[in-house]
Amino acid sequence: MSKTETTTADTLRTIPEAQAALKVSRGFIYTLRDRGALEFVKLGRAARIRQSSIDRLIQGGAA
Repeated sequence: MSKTETTTADTLRTIPEAQAALKVSRGFIYTLRDRGALEFVKLGRAARIRQSSIDRLIQGGAA
């Protein structure tokens, strides 16, 4: 795999993309973060969520 390629698990998603994937509100995304159910990655002022964190939450059920 080259440096420019990423796997699905390494993909960083925006808050709206995570909302759509999980079918929850923006506020609940932050609640999941506060509970430790979603891992946020900070890129400067921007917050992103790893696809693997979203997948793990979906596989594990409700937080």
